[in-house]
Amino acid sequence: MVTRHSRGKIVWVDLESPTRQELREVMQEFSIDARIEEEIAHATPYPLVISSLKYSYLILHFPTTEATGGARSQEIDFIVGKQFLITSRYEAINSIHNLHKVFEAEELLGLPGVMHSGDALLERIMRRMYGALREEVETIGTRLERIERDIFGGKERETMRTISEANRILLRFDTTLTRHEEALCSFLKELLNPNLFGKKFEDRADRIEAERAHVYALVNSFREVAGELRETNDSLLSASQNEVMKTLTVITFIILPPTLIVELFRLGIPGLPATNDPDLFWVVLATIAIVTTFLVVYTKRKGWL
Repeated sequence: MVTRHSRGKIVWVDLESPTRQELREVMQEFSIDARIEEEIAHATPYPLVISSLKYSYLILHFPTTEATGGARSQEIDFIVGKQFLITSRYEAINSIHNLHKVFEAEELLGLPGVMHSGDALLERIMRRMYGALREEVETIGTRLERIERDIFGGKERETMRTISEANRILLRFDTTLTRHEEALCSFLKELLNPNLFGKKFEDRADRIEAERAHVYALVNSFREVAGELRETNDSLLSASQNEVMKTLTVITFIILPPTLIVELFRLGIPGLPATNDPDLFWVVLATIAIVTTFLVVYTKRKGWL
């Protein structure tokens, strides 16, 4: 599918899962090299920058969370010329879709928008992409707050999996955004070429890089939070398990002597006092009661129970 927006001499062409025919027509229209056409036609697992005198080509992967849990990457290809911008992707991306809606509304209302130059258009798209990422990361931050409440609410076992899932998502975000830095900086530097946007693009380039850096810092911050929560949860879980083991040990300590007393009389060992006493049952029962009471009082005084 091909979506096109024009404002004066500036053109934005967005390709969503294009056919080879659609892709070839757009590449021919803007005189794009065949190598780039091949790169767009097939998914590329890593960031890439290719530059020429008339345009610069960039591949980036933007992480996104999945409804079923976990995260994955969405590839977006950018071809930026002085008066045109081409984006290509293999699936629907909400931030791009929403930006199309905004552009359509601006066109219907006759608003000037900010598509008066290619560099302004690029900044708008990039900031929209990183803004959407920031919102996803902040949603994960909200999830971490809920996890924190659950941890201190006595749900240590239930939160073990949710902490791991949040940390896995943040790890994917961190890994993907780390790869952005070198490729994006190289791409923005190429656009400072006089044949493209020139020195006037410096401020916009700085703002785009600042957006990336802000999201990356946010991800790292939440990764640290997730790590601290995991350690806290492990400590509380370990303390809870130790308390259970302590209680079981004390119970065993209390039960063992009465059990031994019963076994001694049951075995009928010769010479054992009162073995022929008709009140033996009550004697044993009283002995057990006294010993048990003593042990319970003793353990309570020691603070073991």
